[in-house]
Amino acid sequence: MPMSGAPTESDVGLAVIVVGAGMAGLTCAAVLHAAGRPVVVLEASDGVGGRVRTDRHPSGYLLDRGFQVILEAYPALRRHLDIASLRPAAFDAGALVWTGRRLVPLADPLRHPAALPRDLTTSLFGSSDKLRLATFALRARMAGWESAREASGDPSSARSAAEILWSAGFGRGFVDRFARPFWGGILLDRSLATDAGPLRFTLKMFLEGNAILPDSGVQAMPERLARRLPMGTVRLHRLVEAVVTEGNRVTGVRVRGETLPATAVVVATDPPTAKHLTGIDAIPDRGVPCATVFLAGARDPGLGRRLTLDGTGTSLVNHLAPLSTVAPNYAPPGRHLLAAVVLSDALEEDGLDDDAVLAQRARDAAARMLGHDPADWTPLRVVRVPFSQFAQPPGIYGRLPGNVTGTRGLYLATEATVDSSYNGAMLSGEAAARAVLADLTRRKGDERGRP
Repeated sequence: MPMSGAPTESDVGLAVIVVGAGMAGLTCAAVLHAAGRPVVVLEASDGVGGRVRTDRHPSGYLLDRGFQVILEAYPALRRHLDIASLRPAAFDAGALVWTGRRLVPLADPLRHPAALPRDLTTSLFGSSDKLRLATFALRARMAGWESAREASGDPSSARSAAEILWSAGFGRGFVDRFARPFWGGILLDRSLATDAGPLRFTLKMFLEGNAILPDSGVQAMPERLARRLPMGTVRLHRLVEAVVTEGNRVTGVRVRGETLPATAVVVATDPPTAKHLTGIDAIPDRGVPCATVFLAGARDPGLGRRLTLDGTGTSLVNHLAPLSTVAPNYAPPGRHLLAAVVLSDALEEDGLDDDAVLAQRARDAAARMLGHDPADWTPLRVVRVPFSQFAQPPGIYGRLPGNVTGTRGLYLATEATVDSSYNGAMLSGEAAARAVLADLTRRKGDERGRP
C-alpha cells in the first residue's frame, strides 16, 4: 500500500493535496499523477476505500462493509480499472422472488433464452408487463447516459422511480413483487420515491454487463487504484482537521495542528465530512442507512448465483445474496456465506437498534425465504452503514454543487457532485482533476505574463 511518514513542506508544498482515499479521491489522484502533477492523498483511516472496504473474519470469511456489488459496465470503472485484474465472479442475470410460499425464478431472456417460455408464463406479473419491461429496457439500453444524473434528465421535471413505472403502465404485480425489492435494494428505498435516474441507469448497466464481486472483496477496487500511484502518495492515519485559507485562496490543510501547504486542495471525503470541511451548504448530508447481517452455515443455500428478493413486502430482509456461491473465496472451504440486507424503513422497528436482536430476526427471516431451519445459519456480524447513500429525491441533481468551489484552489471530488454510486464518485474524481489541471495551467500562464 502506498504510504510513508508524515508529509513535510518539501514533499507537499508544491503538490495537490487530496483529502480522502475513497473511490473519488483515488481516481482524482490517479488522473493528476498521469498528467505529471505531484499529488499527496491524506486518509484518516487505516486503509484506502472509504466505504468500500473488506474485513477478514477470524473464521476466514470475507465481509465487505455492507453488501456491495460492482456493475462492470460502469463507464468510469471501465476507464480506470482493469476489471479482469479483480478476478471477478459474476452474479447470474436473473433473480429468485419469494412469494411467501416459494421462490419463483426470473431470468434475463437475452442471456437465458431457454428460460423465456417459463418466465412468460410466470404468475408474478402479467404478460403485458413483460412486454412493457422489454420496451422500457430497450430504451435504456439505447440511451447514451454516463451516469444516473444524466439518466434523470431535466431536474425541473424530474420524477420518482415509482412515478415513471406507473406512467409507463406497469401493473401492481410487477411494481410490488419485483421492482420494489430489486430497485428498492439498489436505492435503499422500497417506496421508490427516489429520483428515477438511478433506476433507468442501473437498468442500462445490468443490460450491458454483469454484477460482480472481486474474489478478494470489494476493497480490491480502491487498492487497484492506489497501486497506480507512486509509493508514498497515500498517507494513512492523517485526519485533516481543517482546510486552511488566506483571503479567498486555499493555502493548505491542517493535520495534527500542523499546516501542510499545498498548491491546491481537493476534498474527496464522504458528503457530511466534505460539508464540514468546506462549509458548502449545497453538499447533501442526509444519508440513507442500511444494515447487512452476514450469515454463515454448512448448508448450501440452494440459490445458485442469483439474488433472492422479498416479493411480499412483509419480510424484514429485502434481499439475500449468496456471496460464497458467487465468489467462493468469501467463505472457507465447505462453508457458505449469505448477506441478508435490511433497509432503512425496517430498521426503524422497535428493538432493531440492538445488533443481537437484528441478527436473530434477520436470520429467521432469511431461513423462511430459503425454507431452511434457522439453526442452519449462524450470524457472523451485523454491519450498519448510517450513510450508505445520500438521499436522492426527484430533482436533487439540479441542486448539487460543482467540482469548482467559490474558494480559489479548493475543489470537490465526491459522489455528492454527480450521484450516489461508485460511478458517480469516480466521475467526480475525474472532473475534479480536470478542473485542477486547467486552473493550474491558467495560473502558470498568468504568472508568466506578469512583468
